[in-house]
Amino acid sequence: MRSARSALACPSCWGLEATYARAMLSDTALRFAALSATLTATLALAACGDDTSSSGQGGAGASGTGGATSSGATTSSSSGAGGDTGAGGSSGVGGEGGGAPAGSAGCGQASADAPGQWVEKTIDVDGTSRTYFVRLPSGYDAATPYPVVYQFHGCSSSATKENNNVPLDALAGSSAILVRGRAVGDCWDTAAAGPDVAFFDALVAALESTSCADPTRRFVAGYSSGAFMTHRLACVRGDQIRGVASIAGGMGGNGCSGEVAALLIHDENDATVNISASQQARDAHLARNGCEATSQAADPAPCARYDGCDAGLPVVWCQTQGQGHARQDALASGAFWGFFSSL
Repeated sequence: MRSARSALACPSCWGLEATYARAMLSDTALRFAALSATLTATLALAACGDDTSSSGQGGAGASGTGGATSSGATTSSSSGAGGDTGAGGSSGVGGEGGGAPAGSAGCGQASADAPGQWVEKTIDVDGTSRTYFVRLPSGYDAATPYPVVYQFHGCSSSATKENNNVPLDALAGSSAILVRGRAVGDCWDTAAAGPDVAFFDALVAALESTSCADPTRRFVAGYSSGAFMTHRLACVRGDQIRGVASIAGGMGGNGCSGEVAALLIHDENDATVNISASQQARDAHLARNGCEATSQAADPAPCARYDGCDAGLPVVWCQTQGQGHARQDALASGAFWGFFSSL
């Protein structure tokens, strides 16, 4: 599962990821919306299979959100579209310590969604119908506030592109709500004031109004293009997110709000997205979280946890070798979930 991706697997998709990454890395002023507008206009690719088709990606398997594993339920949630107003209203993630977590507005409401299954939903975001998928934990209790992990996939032209995510289903089990967004195009638009930041805001508002969530434990995870999206949200929504985890993508921007715990995985042999993208994001988190330059080995190998970070704001760096741009599910699944569970 951790082997390098076959060079024959979807070369057009790989070209798209490389084009996307070069554009992201060529201009450190990514925070300006104009760059994403340029990317959106240029990121067209020839039809090819989902990135999960290669041996290095692990496949969708039971973690898929389409087909039989989805109940097919579709809801119209235009009232949940928050535009640029921010996720979940005024509730932050500061953590007050002690006692049971305060639940979201959805606590106490019965849900028609089958626990332990991916359910397809739609929501209107500024006049555009957006598709997303929710997996309630097995044994879901409407009176228990659950942490929520929002996942952002890597670039893909597949009809089920949301499956190109690090699978967390089995590990999250009965412990967390999982949410997967689907990009309008093949990749995510990472502009700070762009449609996909607004999509995230709408997802948070919709989820927390209909399910019992813990607003102090919002997590974001992503692969490749989704990793760039993850670190953009860590910057522009840092006061509303508890922690992030990413593989094969990074950066994020400047002038960020709040601080988040962060775990980053990147392979030093990644020829699609240079490791410097994640290093830049890592260094930004280190500075924002008050960390020292030294680190100690941490599980799982080859990860290292930086010393001296502010309480509750660890930064973990996992640099691999020989995996290229693979999603590295065997490493990333446990690393992501173990990190979120520790917060």
